[in-house]
Amino acid sequence: MLDFKPNFFKKIYQSLETSSVLMKVDADGEKYFPIWCSKEFSEMIEGTEEEFIKAESNGGLETIHPDDREEVKYLFKHRMTKSGAKNVNIRKKTLKDNWLWLDVHFAFVEEDGEWYAYLSYFDVTKIVQSERHAKKLYENVSAELENIANESLVALRLNLTKDLVEDCRGREIHDVDVDGKSISGNFETRLSMFPLERDRKKFVEKFSTEKLLQSYEVGEKKLSDIFFSQRPNGRKCFVEYNVTLSKDPESGDIIAFANERDYNIERVNEIIRNKALVEQYDMITYIVDGDYEVVIGNAENVKGSIFPRERTGSYKQYLDEQVKPALTGTYNDQKNHLAALSLERIEGALAVREPYEVNIVCHIDGELRYKRFIFYLVDQEAKFYLLLKSDTTKLQKIQLMRNAQLKAALDNANQANIAKTAFLSNISHEIRTPMNAIIGLDTIALSEPGLSDKTREHLEKIGASARHLLSLINDVLDMSRIESGRMNLKNEEFSFGKMLEEINTMIGGQCADKKLNYDCKILGKVDEFYIGDVMKLKQILLNILGNAVKFTPSPGSVTFTVEKTAEFDNRTTLRFVVKDTGIGMDADFVPKIFDVFSQADNTTMNAYGGTGLGMPITKSIVEMMNGKIDVKSEKNVGSEFTVSITLRDSDKTGALAKHIGISVQDLNVLVIDDDPIACEHAKLVMEEVGTSADTATTAKEALDKIKLHTARHKPYNLIFIDWKMPERDGIELTREIRKIIGEESAIIFLTAYNWEEVEEEAKAAGVDRFMAKPLFAYHVMDEFIQAMKQKNIVLTTEKKLADLTGRKILLAEDMLVNAEIMKELLTMREMEVDHAENGQAVVEMFDKSPLNYYDAILMDVRMPIMDGLTATEKIRQLEREDAKTIPIIAMTANAFDEDVERSLQAGMNAHLSKPVEPEHMYQTLQEFIKAD
Repeated sequence: MLDFKPNFFKKIYQSLETSSVLMKVDADGEKYFPIWCSKEFSEMIEGTEEEFIKAESNGGLETIHPDDREEVKYLFKHRMTKSGAKNVNIRKKTLKDNWLWLDVHFAFVEEDGEWYAYLSYFDVTKIVQSERHAKKLYENVSAELENIANESLVALRLNLTKDLVEDCRGREIHDVDVDGKSISGNFETRLSMFPLERDRKKFVEKFSTEKLLQSYEVGEKKLSDIFFSQRPNGRKCFVEYNVTLSKDPESGDIIAFANERDYNIERVNEIIRNKALVEQYDMITYIVDGDYEVVIGNAENVKGSIFPRERTGSYKQYLDEQVKPALTGTYNDQKNHLAALSLERIEGALAVREPYEVNIVCHIDGELRYKRFIFYLVDQEAKFYLLLKSDTTKLQKIQLMRNAQLKAALDNANQANIAKTAFLSNISHEIRTPMNAIIGLDTIALSEPGLSDKTREHLEKIGASARHLLSLINDVLDMSRIESGRMNLKNEEFSFGKMLEEINTMIGGQCADKKLNYDCKILGKVDEFYIGDVMKLKQILLNILGNAVKFTPSPGSVTFTVEKTAEFDNRTTLRFVVKDTGIGMDADFVPKIFDVFSQADNTTMNAYGGTGLGMPITKSIVEMMNGKIDVKSEKNVGSEFTVSITLRDSDKTGALAKHIGISVQDLNVLVIDDDPIACEHAKLVMEEVGTSADTATTAKEALDKIKLHTARHKPYNLIFIDWKMPERDGIELTREIRKIIGEESAIIFLTAYNWEEVEEEAKAAGVDRFMAKPLFAYHVMDEFIQAMKQKNIVLTTEKKLADLTGRKILLAEDMLVNAEIMKELLTMREMEVDHAENGQAVVEMFDKSPLNYYDAILMDVRMPIMDGLTATEKIRQLEREDAKTIPIIAMTANAFDEDVERSLQAGMNAHLSKPVEPEHMYQTLQEFIKAD
């Protein structure tokens, strides 16, 4: 009796030939065990009855999808689903690990206290997948509506089946299509937005509800067209109307997702592509992996064009068969033009810059034609390029004609300038003759005894006016020579130290007369000799310094600072800064200071005199020397002028150094000066000639060091003493030093003033020699030679180079290919490299790095966002100690003299021309990175 009901139902299910399973269920419903399955079921799960029963002998839940297991457990425990239905959809794994979606119908029967379950399975996998696909498709289309709504004039969801506008949004919501209204009821209003009859007719034929439903039935799911429209706000424009048709998977309604977007720009671009570009270019084509295809152009419409015979083909074949035979010029010209148009040259050029342009001259149809090939990069790896070819014959002829006109105008202007200069020279000569008499007679009259105060005042005013007029004549002549291009620069070797000495003598005397404090400082190492125009340089500096003295009332100060900012390739950039505590200038006037005849105000002219030509002349000469001049000023606070000039290096100092063999094995030097900057400069000068130096800023510190060295039997051989110091002057200190060391050491007196008045007293105190401040290496060498002769010292030197291992380099390079190559070259020498893609990035990376984290910066000059010159200037201005000292080395394809000078003036230390020679780069890094 136990098997009666199960077997009875089993036979019924067998007769139905369905996918069925008979299972025995635990009383608590926690587990179930298969007893039998139909042939149809075993085939569905990809196995046999025996394999199925064996696989699920442990309860069967492992083959149910984890998300469906709770539903199945509930089913067997409560003899029903959670919803109370007799059917449930589950996912079940086949014996070959494939997942099926199954619709399960179940029935339970009890026999003698045992429960049995009869389940019928229907495979609905394809139905579910189809529904899911439809739902996904619908969701995607719906999401697309959300995405484009903000960019569209109007975005709509139209239920075509129910004739209903379900959703309306966009940046131009209007009262035509709004939520909840019928499509048909508003159709005429929508048509009224198209002012042209042709567009209204086209819209009805394509986008009416009836036409859209027909399109869906025949499988046409996407429709689009262009219309001329007048928007609700009155604006007229072209619009693109797009519709995507889809079926709602839940309701079965046909939905149209529609959007209208502004098409004016695209329409204009179409005209540009199809018409305007044809006017500008006789051919537009693209080249992919050596083959070309013409996009725009027609040989019949272009006169004198080297147009391809076929619209597609081999680019090299086109060059060989059509371009090469048309080329004119010498054999080398033709060869170079053909090479410039080759694929290899195009690929290399576009890897560096864009666009790449080639101009050629051809002989076509019996006349000379000028052709311009412009190449743009589409994809470097795919070797995909765009070529725009144009005929520039008319432009070239116009340019030649204009050049001839300009040359004639220039010749006329030059003749006029020559005539003006000759006139001014002649008239100045005529004026100088009586002016000489006026000034001479005025001087004689002032020396007459018994002059009344009134008469003396008149004569002094006459003399001042005469000298002012003479100054004006000189300035006008200078401006005339500058404007006519007749002022030439000399390139002669000169003593920089002697020039500074002359300047300091003149300006120091003027400051002393006005009771102003004058100070000349040299920051860092400055050589004794350079090559350039010393007269023009002195004119620049005296003009600025003279103004500083003139416009600074007593008590006040004038500070003159000289600093070497960069050196490379036998060039040195020097920065001269003149700072005063004078009357200053208004912010509005500062930009006008270099204008001709410019004065801050009338009172300035009256009170201080001047022609208004000094600063324009100064600026012109600075620019002639490829230099730069800047000014900062504040009313009643003072002014600061900064001039940067690049001079060529002289080998005179180096030659003497080599001759005497510079080193510091046995020579001890002490520098005594109350100015720490002067001490630091003196140390650098000593290092330049091959020795180190101790420094002392007070007399007590100096005496303590001298006593200590003497006690250790290592006395100082050379002692430099500043004349004027606060505690005790140099003469008194010399006497005390001589008491300690006797006559063994040489004592040199340093002063920025004229020492004649104290020379006898200083020599009596024990001073051996006098030297003008600031100190220069070339002057010091004579003392070295004397010391060497006295002590019989042999000096040698060897420059210590930095070890590059482990050095951290910051590389600024916008071309990724070049950056990768540079990184590889640097890592070959075991350096660590950080890469910045532009100037702004390198400034930020350096600023955020720890102090002294990087050892050097390799700076590309031409970069996007911020170029290398600007980046260098910003780094040098950062308020951190290593910003002023870190070596910054330029890397650029710009190798002209003025490019090198601009790099040095921006604050770079060296200039490497691309392509960079690896060994040259390593040597430069070794020289500029500080050795451990």
